Amino acid sequence: MVEQSQQIEQTYEKSDLRLGKVLIDIGMITEQDLDYALKLAREVGLPVGRVLVMSAFVSEANLQSAVQIQSLLKDALLEREDARKVSAILLRSNLTLEQALEQIGWVKPGDLSSNKLGELLIDAGYVNGEQLQDALVKSRSSGVPFGRLLVLNMVLPESLLSSALNAQILIRDGKVTKEQAIQGLKAAKDRQVAVELPLIERGFYRLPTKHTIRLGELLVLAGLMSEGDLMYAIEVGLLNKKPIGQVLVELQYITNEVLEAALTYQKEVASGAMTPLLAAHHLTEMYTYGRTPETRADGNDESPAPHMVSVSLSQFLTLVGVVTEDDIRRAIEVGVENPQILGRMLLVAGVIDENTLKSALRCFALVREDILGTEQAFIAFNYSQQSGISVDDALQELGVVRGSPRT
Repeated sequence: MVEQSQQIEQTYEKSDLRLGKVLIDIGMITEQDLDYALKLAREVGLPVGRVLVMSAFVSEANLQSAVQIQSLLKDALLEREDARKVSAILLRSNLTLEQALEQIGWVKPGDLSSNKLGELLIDAGYVNGEQLQDALVKSRSSGVPFGRLLVLNMVLPESLLSSALNAQILIRDGKVTKEQAIQGLKAAKDRQVAVELPLIERGFYRLPTKHTIRLGELLVLAGLMSEGDLMYAIEVGLLNKKPIGQVLVELQYITNEVLEAALTYQKEVASGAMTPLLAAHHLTEMYTYGRTPETRADGNDESPAPHMVSVSLSQFLTLVGVVTEDDIRRAIEVGVENPQILGRMLLVAGVIDENTLKSALRCFALVREDILGTEQAFIAFNYSQQSGISVDDALQELGVVRGSPRT
């Protein structure tokens, strides 16, 4: 009987963490308010959170606070009773959620004190505590690394995130101390340079005496991924304590074969057998023509001829004079600009599946109609993919509202 009661309680807790139920549980709305809002939301096609605000059942600020409380409850970072206390404070004052949490003596478990990247960003003056906390909460809801969210929200430039990630790697590898890294990051921000330069000038860091190239840098140099994708993967790796190569394969940026080849060429650069540029050239050849690291062990540097394939439709039409290459390029540009055509192309190519395409098209339509901002659509899409629910259900759970969220 006890075991059955525990199972019922666990089921209740999971179902009770939908946004509407959380709002009721913490005393911001009543069950009657939610019933009315749900009915109206279905009729007008808006997220229930937006309807609750429009109906004056809850303020915009308190709704945003409730979304963050929901995330903290889901991650077991906040007790239900504490959530109710915080809600009572918010309802009778103009305090922010962070200030209300401080009033009840809540300590952020495993937050700034254990988040090394967060610590660096705060100590270097790149972000403040409220900006970081907001990004951390959204990161837990969407699955997007918080550093990437800071860039997407235009709180932090891409260049400064890159410097902070590189500084974290240098600290992890024992190349500099945390205090030295913070000094370097502050100087890098003032001078708008990479963090390594002020570290070298201050004598904190020395460049390797032999040629070296990082795995990610080699892949970018070979044109196999963008710098933005690399920064995303680096942050994921640092947060999850995984090697960058493993992260790149898991994110499907590269295959295992490409990873093995890149690691081989990286070693040859370190040994002085080839320059970084030559290594990138060979890696590009391997990716394009199926060249493996072993094929150049015999010293044969000639690129193998690509496999012969049947003539494509575009080639055929060009050969018979029906269209020109410029016509083909214009047609491709039109196809890429049309979301429906591009979606079908990606489906045929096996790049994405039907459900992913439907979710992406739904988010795109909401942005195009100015119902959602880009950030809200980005978060809703990731949440729907991770939870296995529709975009509209994700919007309802997250309580995402039109326009930029309050920071």
